[in-house]
Amino acid sequence: MALSRSSSWKEHRLANKLECGGTEYSVDLVARKATGVEGWKVTVVYLPRDEGQEIKVDLPNAASTAEVRRLVTEYEGAEDRLRELCGQGAARA
Repeated sequence: MALSRSSSWKEHRLANKLECGGTEYSVDLVARKATGVEGWKVTVVYLPRDEGQEIKVDLPNAASTAEVRRLVTEYEGAEDRLRELCGQGAARA
């Protein structure tokens, strides 16, 4: 994991610069232990680089740290998948 707040919180930058819907985002995968969740609650967070709304897309929970790492590998650099998720998140907002 690239960044870590504590052993119960993990962050990893999936994309430094991703254009989606006319807005440029930095994209992070955030995994955290949460009350009532077995394993890790996983969210992809789109942070606008200039103006725009933050977008959060929940992924299915990960059962282990190894599964969180697998998700990072799966989504890191997968710009088309990240744009698709961004569009889904924006539609829900």
